Amino acid sequence: MPLFKVLDEYGCQSLTFVSDAASGLNAIVAIHSTRRGPAFGGIRTLSYQTQSAAVTDAVRLAQAMSFKAACADLPAGGGKVVVIKTEGMDRAKAFNALGRAIEQFGGHYFTGLDVGTTREDLIEVAKETRYAARDLDFGKATARGVMAAIKAGLKHKFGSDSVEGRSVAVQGLGAVGAELVTMLHAAGAELFVADADQNLAGEVGEKMECEVVNAARILSAEVDVLSPCALGSIFTAQNADTLRCSVIAGSANNQLASPAAGEALRKAGMVWVPDYVANAGALIKGVTEYVEGREVGFDVVDKIYDNTLMVLERAAKEDKPANEIADAIARERLA
Repeated sequence: MPLFKVLDEYGCQSLTFVSDAASGLNAIVAIHSTRRGPAFGGIRTLSYQTQSAAVTDAVRLAQAMSFKAACADLPAGGGKVVVIKTEGMDRAKAFNALGRAIEQFGGHYFTGLDVGTTREDLIEVAKETRYAARDLDFGKATARGVMAAIKAGLKHKFGSDSVEGRSVAVQGLGAVGAELVTMLHAAGAELFVADADQNLAGEVGEKMECEVVNAARILSAEVDVLSPCALGSIFTAQNADTLRCSVIAGSANNQLASPAAGEALRKAGMVWVPDYVANAGALIKGVTEYVEGREVGFDVVDKIYDNTLMVLERAAKEDKPANEIADAIARERLA
């Protein structure tokens, strides 16, 4: 697809290509919007089959960050960096070069962690730019926000937001999923966990005294709450009827394979919390600290509870899927 057509499709403001031959860096910086404030978004480092696929991923994720910031009513826009992972890339030098590129945006873009990028990578970025949140605990902030979304989803579905005694299946046990399991365990939830890494799943299962489920079957677990915390595009218009949960709220980005999947989930009777509403914790904390110029507590992300209820109640009132309502709220605020 032609580049400008991709930008138009997602309403993306700009696309910058960053190359550094010495380190092997090939990266794309997508800025979706700076209308409400500087663009915020992490660095995703992945292998891509084509450069076109990397571009599409960057602009789609940047748009999601804008919607996330707008839905959370933050004075910020959205952006995303995609680093195309290659075998010959010198990571330290590559992320140094990326930091220099980010510095050139002069504060119009602020970055942090995303899939495939390590804290060590971000430290290398931060050596070359003032606009990287290297000290933010992304996993804890995001997990606390997802916890708030789960409680709000339970409140909307059952009239009580208590997770004690509720069965919860968590898919993906990375920095966010593992932290979320810890929080749910402390709150008295009955837990089922799964991860592509069976050893990791076993370790978490033993530590948190919860049942380990095969990764291929976790989505169809019969539970009160399903929390997807791995990669996206897992819900389709076809598989909604195979789900056996009441509430869905997780940290994975772009959970719907298509907008039609949101309507399918609604018709199947499930309460689905739009991903960018549930996983906004790190963004809320990062933007707040950036604006206020000081560190703030993790309780700042608890506003996700009220944000979630607002979206779910409006969706019920207008008899529309939650993804349409969240998108509408974001577009209203971006306009």
